[in-house]
Amino acid sequence: MANTVPVIGIDPAELAWIRMLVRLLRHPDPVVPELTRQALRYLEAAASRSGVSPSSRDAAPAIQR
Repeated sequence: MANTVPVIGIDPAELAWIRMLVRLLRHPDPVVPELTRQALRYLEAAASRSGVSPSSRDAAPAIQR
């Protein structure tokens, strides 16, 4: 799996956060996934208000890196 990480543009150091996010979104208590979604929407809105775009860190698509 480690060989595929750069292809999708995820830094290997971020994998623990991605795994945690997936666990929260799959949590059996329906409140937890909904709260996680709301938190992600909030963070996305806050980033867009601050002028930080999710792709500003890596402007080139992963295939061209």
